[in-house]
Amino acid sequence: MQISVDLSLMVFGIIIGLGLCSLLVHFALRSGSALAWLAATMVDVGIETLVIRFAADTKAGMIALSLLIPFAYFFASHAIRQTLSLRDANKSVKIAFGGLIALSLALILADAPLFIQCIPFQLAGMAIFFETIWAIARMRSRDALGTALLILCCGSFLGLAIRLPMFPLVLGEPTPFPIMDRATFEQVFMHCLNLFTAGLSLLVVAKIVANIISGYRHGAERDPLTGLLNRRVFDEILDRPATSNGAAIMADIDHFKSVNDVYGHAVGDEVIQAFACILSHFADYVGRMGGEEFALILHDVDVETAAEQAEAIRTGFHQYRSASIGDHVAMSASFGVAAFKPGQPVRFALEQADKALYAAKSAGRNRLEIAEVLDIVGASISKAA
Repeated sequence: MQISVDLSLMVFGIIIGLGLCSLLVHFALRSGSALAWLAATMVDVGIETLVIRFAADTKAGMIALSLLIPFAYFFASHAIRQTLSLRDANKSVKIAFGGLIALSLALILADAPLFIQCIPFQLAGMAIFFETIWAIARMRSRDALGTALLILCCGSFLGLAIRLPMFPLVLGEPTPFPIMDRATFEQVFMHCLNLFTAGLSLLVVAKIVANIISGYRHGAERDPLTGLLNRRVFDEILDRPATSNGAAIMADIDHFKSVNDVYGHAVGDEVIQAFACILSHFADYVGRMGGEEFALILHDVDVETAAEQAEAIRTGFHQYRSASIGDHVAMSASFGVAAFKPGQPVRFALEQADKALYAAKSAGRNRLEIAEVLDIVGASISKAA
């Protein structure tokens, strides 16, 4: 029995330690509510471990367990959902969750048979947790950590299902459906389930940290207003020699200064975001070079195809109407297009595209010009499109 108590305290220490670590990281980052939910889960499970060991044979202990056990899975579900950017649990599942807990409390107060008391609150935890597992399984794309989370969640749910008829053994009472003997259940299964829960928590932490790192990387590589590649990252791409035929496109919103002057910078930002959204569907790489100027790189296309893409962007943006400006104002943009060949610097093609853009501006705007790159140091020929 002394070994069992020591194991309980060890599991309690591990779980509380994980909870404290989650809280520290949460406050250090000043964000990440998934970590707060995870910390709540760990504190809940830690208290649950102590109640099971030292107070489970009392009515107060049973009332505590009827709340602690289902809410541990409620908190864990929220942590997992926020980590994987899943929607909140279905309202009907939450209603069932609350109803089952209320039923358990009523059965405890009515001194119903112990086995009957334990069923509803365990089902509440299983219901809320299964809904989360089902949501993970329906995800269209999961990375390795997401898949590992799904596997561990399924393992935890299987453990809950096994524990369901065996739970009275935890309280020193017999069960009408013994799947294993009491000693095995207490000293092996319950501790393994707790350690399994701790492993699931570590995986959630790993996924949260991976998301945070990905967020910082995205912030370092992306323009904050449009979500497109920023100038620094785009310059790195330009310095790479081309590995295939392709084309570079320079684009600039016409008369954008007037939009800012007349309608304000907030409306100007809205127009830039709308233009960036259109651009993002037409190229392998799209970057905001500064202000209202953008660059695109297309691989495995000839200059004629690239010009068609630029024309589609021009037409789409000309049809765009801003709700803040009104339907009477049509926006426009000008484009320069230049081709590159394998082995040639993409930056040179973009410079030629920039000259073609200048020609399009000079020719009246709301149009595109093509610069045909003859060789790596050759001149460019502008042609009206």
